[in-house]
Amino acid sequence: MYDFHLDDIIAFVRSKNARTVALQMPEGLKTHALRLSDQISEATGARCIIIGDPCYGACDLYRNHSAIADVLVHLGHAAMPSLGATDRVLFVEVGLPFEIEPILKKAMPSLIGRIGIVTTIQHSSMIRPAMDLLRAEGKEVFVGIGDTRIHHPGQVLGCNVSSAIAVAHEVDTFLYIGSGNFHPLSVALQTGKKVVVIDPITNEVRELGELSDRILRQRHAAIARSRDVQRFGVLVSSKVGQARMPLALDIVDRLKKHGRKGDIIVMEEVRPEQLLPYEVGGFVSTACPRLAIDDQMRYPKPILTPQELEIVLGERSWDDYRLDMIDG
Repeated sequence: MYDFHLDDIIAFVRSKNARTVALQMPEGLKTHALRLSDQISEATGARCIIIGDPCYGACDLYRNHSAIADVLVHLGHAAMPSLGATDRVLFVEVGLPFEIEPILKKAMPSLIGRIGIVTTIQHSSMIRPAMDLLRAEGKEVFVGIGDTRIHHPGQVLGCNVSSAIAVAHEVDTFLYIGSGNFHPLSVALQTGKKVVVIDPITNEVRELGELSDRILRQRHAAIARSRDVQRFGVLVSSKVGQARMPLALDIVDRLKKHGRKGDIIVMEEVRPEQLLPYEVGGFVSTACPRLAIDDQMRYPKPILTPQELEIVLGERSWDDYRLDMIDG
């Protein structure tokens, strides 16, 4: 079902006279890696090298690709404009088209008032058909332009929902096209609007009210557990699109002003076992915002977002709760 734009990949490899091609892709696409490698090699004569490390987004571009191959083909994500472009990297926006009309009609009773549309890159081609169908039903439809971290109108990332924020004042309900809960949850918590999900994988229509409440309770508990923590580990990712050292340094300074201590810990990927050696009461993550929200239960000590630390320090009220977002 996936559209890998194989002709574009072959044309790119040939245009660069590449003899070696590094292939990088997220976990969900790696079952296709060997077939793609064969197809590219057969069409171009180039040797393909598959990067086996986890890949979480365009922010996770493999930094050492020039040491192992002439070019890098990064599949499954759109280029991140704020990171700049290189002519030796091709971003392939692997699409997953589907027939949207039946599931959208099922969702119609839940789509109240003016509608904003958001989605991930896999389903960005579905925005236009969704707009047409909603307008045919008499709906006002809005698709926002995100900041420089966002490539397409209506696109949202796990770390950035600026395209939703851009139109939130004009919208009563957001329609999220895609699978999973983190992206639509981010839209709901950042905008305060109702979010309806149409999931092409499960053919399911769902709302996020109960899930949003549960996540907020979990975050409130993490904040409460951190009230008396005197020493925090401040986590910084070395991934090219996640590194926020200035923010980490600011957090350390603010902790000091409140009579607490922060120690900066830099790592490529944060995993529970990597944090075991550090005798701190909790952590503050400046890496991918999903770390604190999606993975908290894997860690024995609380992991806060920078905004949650502000609540702990009394610099922000719970009523002003927001998820962390990496701005472009």
